[in-house]
Amino acid sequence: MTALRVLMALALGIGIGAGIGAGASEARDLRPLPKATVSIPVSNPQATARDLLSAMNAERRAQGLRKLRLNSALSKAAQAHVDDMIRRNYFAHIAPNGSRPIHRANAAGYKGCMVAENLSYSWKTIDLAMAGWMQSSGHRANLLNREMKDVGIGIGPNNLFVAVFAKPCR
Repeated sequence: MTALRVLMALALGIGIGAGIGAGASEARDLRPLPKATVSIPVSNPQATARDLLSAMNAERRAQGLRKLRLNSALSKAAQAHVDDMIRRNYFAHIAPNGSRPIHRANAAGYKGCMVAENLSYSWKTIDLAMAGWMQSSGHRANLLNREMKDVGIGIGPNNLFVAVFAKPCR
């Protein structure tokens, strides 16, 4: 029974990680996108996504972990979540319609057995966003989870980043 409780606690912790250093938000606790501390236009989202992937894989390499593979279906899910948060003015892992990261990944065509998500908003640089994630136990656990093989990245204005980490079903 103790092992079951540990597994349940780990499963609940997988989805933790909201932006700006906060914990995961529940659908009933939606909050609007915070006022940006700096206005950062999205001039080249593909380059920003590549740079974010490179920074995430550098952190994983430093911990002796394999690099994450960029997955187009997960990136589609991540970008759709960015677009939805902007359109409906909220900042949370659980959308107003109740969808969670695993629902969005599956809807985008990714069949994941484990899915987690990190959000970040309004950090001036990717390095600062990464430092914020690494200082948050939930974000860090998602990023450094050795079970995660794939990642999708969504990019929005004011450095709104969504990273969806996943382990495919086999």
